[in-house]
Amino acid sequence: MLNSNFEPYIKTFNNARVVFGTSVTIKKNNFESIMNNHLTFVDKSMFIKEFIDNPAHISLIIRPHKFGKSTNLSMLNCFFKISHSNEEKNIRRQFFEKLQILAEKKIMQYFAQFPVIYISFKDLTAESWNEMIEKFKIFISKIYGEYCYLINNLYPEEQEEYQQILDKTCNISDLEFALKKLSKYLRQHFKQGCIVLIDEYDSPIECAYNKGYYEDSKDFFQVMFSSLLKGNSNNVTKAMLVGTFPVIESGLGSGLNNIIVYSMHQENRFLDKFGFTSDEVELLLSLCENLQINDIQKWYDGYIAGDSTHCIHLYNPWSIVCLLSDGTLGTYWTDTENTQTLKNYLWKTRPSYKETIKKLLKEGYIAGIEIKNNLQYSNSDQHKNFWTLLYYAGYLTENSEKHLVIPNNEIRSEWHKWIIDAPFFNQGETIPSMLDNLLLGNIKLFSKQFENVVVSAFSYYDVGGSQSETHTENVYHAFCLGMLIVANDRGYIVDFNQEYGMRRCDLKIVPKSGVGEMAIIIKIVPDDDDKSLSDMAQKGLTQIKEKQYRVDLPEEAKKLLEIGIALKGKNACVLGHRFRRTEEGTWKKEQEQDY
Repeated sequence: MLNSNFEPYIKTFNNARVVFGTSVTIKKNNFESIMNNHLTFVDKSMFIKEFIDNPAHISLIIRPHKFGKSTNLSMLNCFFKISHSNEEKNIRRQFFEKLQILAEKKIMQYFAQFPVIYISFKDLTAESWNEMIEKFKIFISKIYGEYCYLINNLYPEEQEEYQQILDKTCNISDLEFALKKLSKYLRQHFKQGCIVLIDEYDSPIECAYNKGYYEDSKDFFQVMFSSLLKGNSNNVTKAMLVGTFPVIESGLGSGLNNIIVYSMHQENRFLDKFGFTSDEVELLLSLCENLQINDIQKWYDGYIAGDSTHCIHLYNPWSIVCLLSDGTLGTYWTDTENTQTLKNYLWKTRPSYKETIKKLLKEGYIAGIEIKNNLQYSNSDQHKNFWTLLYYAGYLTENSEKHLVIPNNEIRSEWHKWIIDAPFFNQGETIPSMLDNLLLGNIKLFSKQFENVVVSAFSYYDVGGSQSETHTENVYHAFCLGMLIVANDRGYIVDFNQEYGMRRCDLKIVPKSGVGEMAIIIKIVPDDDDKSLSDMAQKGLTQIKEKQYRVDLPEEAKKLLEIGIALKGKNACVLGHRFRRTEEGTWKKEQEQDY
């Protein structure tokens, strides 16, 4: 219950409104819990009005993980659900006393007027389909348990079905239709249709995809969603689902043609209701005067929501709340489940995708990518889905020119982790340690590391024969991407020359002033069945000399390492030479025993 001795205070800035409480915390994201504990709350209560005014019968909100979806949905639940007593109703009404929605008299007439089915699929994950069914029995049993008072007014056969669900002895068919039947029982009891609120609706199907039982899971949830939300308007007055990926229309909710999807790039409704706007962050920064808005923008801003007629910039709310709690800039936003899905895609996509990633990391954007409005988890679609998955998960956003860009420094650091921690870089053969050996001119150690990485990659992909070439290229791309990231972070300039095609690119690492003296030029040559690995690697060194790649090296480079790498299947050969710049400006080769 609210402490009458504490009085929250309100600050406004343009359209932003914040109710300041005793503290900001990441430990609570439920609306009632936030209000009960007098926590600071960014006022998103006009979301209630938008939900009521929206003509859509069923709405699906798609936003990245930890973007305020759960808090908003719990606020709807708190607002609409019928109270069991006047005392409970008065307590919940207090939660809205300082919020903007209170001034909307017509909207407040809907307060505490509806039976609500409010559920979250967040923790509905399992290692197998059988385990998922058992968990779902427990899940539905708990939901039915919240409405035990309904059972006395049901027909005998309905009472028996209700009791079987409570006892977790029901069959799969009963589970599929359990939510639809619950909506019917609630409507009969209250003489009023339900409001249905489903949080993280896509979590079970994503888990099923990762664990290998996607088809079974898809069929089950398709029936469940369709039975509840299609042709059931007599029992369901209005519904809202929230999640990360738009999978409801393409298989999971096949036939749900009455659902309206609101993603960040499609619809203008609900734009500023998820995520923090710039004005809201300005207000929150009064809690930490040592933090500068320019720094915060670089780290956590950058998400763009809206279509060509209207768009706004948004911050990731989780990161901002963590920042206010901790007081220092850092990487707070991690998403293990989504990250696992995306890593599975990243290292098993075609080499052309990794070429595009290099462009993204080096030039800052990629053009000509269409974001799909729905997704279907299947092996045949994984390459086509790659960029769309990254967008919806929050690892990319669209700029004003409709180019895909990395939103901010925090997300860029996540990209860097993925690439540096590629699954075939094991302990000891990491990109940083490989770069260390290159900068020290230690060709023998680098050669051993690179050869180990190639073997590890083939164990990871577990392939051979006709696919060997593709996965050899994966090693090449992972190496080049990793070098780009790590060397850039250390103050080196990294350049790719793609003139000779995907696998004949040159990698050049050049020191900036004051960073170091060693420059590195690497040539990776394509397979040649008529030549040995050592001949191919030597050809790479010859090409470096013939094409005069040393000519434009800056004065800061006093030392030079030239590397030729040959890849064939699970074998690699690395050859190299070290040079030192003379006083005359020429390059003198060092004796091989020195390295």
